[in-house]
Amino acid sequence: MHCISPSSNIMFCNNFLANLKLLAVDISQFLQRGIWVALGNKLVIAITAALVTIVLIAAFYAYTLPEQDTLYQVSPFNVFAAGNFEGNITYAELARHGDFGIGTLNGLNGEMFAVNGKFFQIPSDGAPMEIGSSEKTPYATITFFSSDYAFQVANVSSYSQLALEINSTLPNYKDIYAIKVNGFFSIAETRSVPIQTKPYPTLTDAVKNQTVFNLNDVSATAVGFFFPDSMNGIDYIGYHLHLLTDNYSAGGHLLECTIESATIEIDQINNYRLFIP
Repeated sequence: MHCISPSSNIMFCNNFLANLKLLAVDISQFLQRGIWVALGNKLVIAITAALVTIVLIAAFYAYTLPEQDTLYQVSPFNVFAAGNFEGNITYAELARHGDFGIGTLNGLNGEMFAVNGKFFQIPSDGAPMEIGSSEKTPYATITFFSSDYAFQVANVSSYSQLALEINSTLPNYKDIYAIKVNGFFSIAETRSVPIQTKPYPTLTDAVKNQTVFNLNDVSATAVGFFFPDSMNGIDYIGYHLHLLTDNYSAGGHLLECTIESATIEIDQINNYRLFIP
């Protein structure tokens, strides 16, 4: 398992430690002048212990802070798509690495949608439900979403046009981007896949039994990612979005859409972590 390496948090901790060292030097010089002679070594020991405690707390805090602009992925996509649908990481663990993303559940049991730290399953019967922390996933992509920029769209006639609208705003096509689309969908065609049994089929064979939902005139949010061509095989290149209606009544993997109006937010991803089962 590859661990997150919070470089920005380490920098914070190092700066904090440097400042504490300066403070310790000042206190030491102050003591050497004899002002606190009566207290002697006991005061020095007490202050040193306090400083060490503060440093340890700061280091722990910096280590546990989430790293922004980092995508955490469970399993390479080509490995998952070959039929490796057995969950290998719990949603409790997954939530430590992000509050926004997409994926599935153990046995390819429906579609996963995550936003604002809430994780939902859209099973093949189409009724969304929150995911328990002990549930497992064989594949997921997740990040702590923080919008870098946002823009408005209107009268988007298709999924392809939605992709073009987003393409026109991307700084480049070499990076990964987290994408959030919130608005009014005149049409949203989504799908979900029923839970599979062992021996597991390939993903291509599994989706032959998908359930398709035709949603009309819904307020909804679509979340997902853009992956560049250079990541072919490691993940699903291009756009991969899952949708959930704002009233939590329907959703799934987004196949097609017509959007009356929406706000699109983009978060450029700078770091990538892959969990290999």
